[in-house]
Amino acid sequence: MKTKLIKPVIAMFFLFVPITFFGQMKITHTDTILKTGWYNVSNQETVFKRQLDKSSEFYYINPEVKVPVEQFEELRIIENEYNGNKYLSLVIRFNRNGTENWSNATKESIGKQMALIIDDKLVSAPRVNAQITTGVSSLYNPDYSKEDLEELLKLIGITDKAIYLPAPQLDGLVSVEKALHDRRSRRDFQDKEISLENLSQILWSAYGITFPINDIPFLRGGLRTAPSAGGLYPLEIYVAVGKVHGLPTGLYKYVPDGHKLLSIINEDIRSELCIAAIGQPMVKEAPVSIVYTAIFSRTTDKYGQRGRERYVCIDLGHSAENVYLQVESLGLGTCASAAFSDEKMSTLLQLPKDEEPLYLMSIGHNKRQD
Repeated sequence: MKTKLIKPVIAMFFLFVPITFFGQMKITHTDTILKTGWYNVSNQETVFKRQLDKSSEFYYINPEVKVPVEQFEELRIIENEYNGNKYLSLVIRFNRNGTENWSNATKESIGKQMALIIDDKLVSAPRVNAQITTGVSSLYNPDYSKEDLEELLKLIGITDKAIYLPAPQLDGLVSVEKALHDRRSRRDFQDKEISLENLSQILWSAYGITFPINDIPFLRGGLRTAPSAGGLYPLEIYVAVGKVHGLPTGLYKYVPDGHKLLSIINEDIRSELCIAAIGQPMVKEAPVSIVYTAIFSRTTDKYGQRGRERYVCIDLGHSAENVYLQVESLGLGTCASAAFSDEKMSTLLQLPKDEEPLYLMSIGHNKRQD
């Protein structure tokens, strides 16, 4: 009789012990390969344990990747300077989904640390001081040399896919006074492409960098062609390309820092842009249109509601008038419009939640010359 009871007792022991005794053990999953990306850090020793590369520190990583490598849009190494000391940073720019996930992840981790995992290595674990709504993060560690950062770039497998624009010209054939006198809104365009050099010049006049500054993060590259309240530069510029010589059709984002374009959509969106703009024919006919958006928090974090109601709009006016004058001086035409569906425009441009469309300027060769 005693012999027959042994097996059931042993079975019950193994059924309940994992819930009681083993369930209280500290478990670290060191054999699980983590995807490249940003993770939240936990203080629970029941999640993935990783040692910070080039350090003796250990961290416990939440298993769910918050911003995976698929949502990294661009990476590059830049040189910064602070208090006379130069240092290198690996800058990571996110796409639309990555920007939203980064914003949510940093909100969850205020006062805590986040972890950057690259090829299953923990390479950075910065403390989060505030929610970060911009779609950019950066890696700085004095222990990493330029060769180390280049190796990390190779491991991530994303190169700088930006299209670098021709350098802008600083002297033109038309005076400011002449451009002011001749400036008009022009809505009728020829079915003719514009040059990449002209597009470069127009984008530079809108928001290009005229005085590089790399050690003040909120400047995002330096001082611009257009003034901005507090130097906060809340505007972003998107470019819908239909017919630009040497540039494939599609939707691009202009990046002043480096004077370049980032590809967002690889097809002609002028018809969809026209629908979002309540059917205005000039939007479909123009070889190129630029769309201004704003991240109001860049300004309102400092100036409050006045920033939204006044300062951002003033910034937009400065920049848009630059475009009018530059376009006129190039022998082209443009017309500005704010008549569009905000919802359709935001969807088409794939804007993150904290970014709003403001203004549309279609640009091309005038059909009727004055």
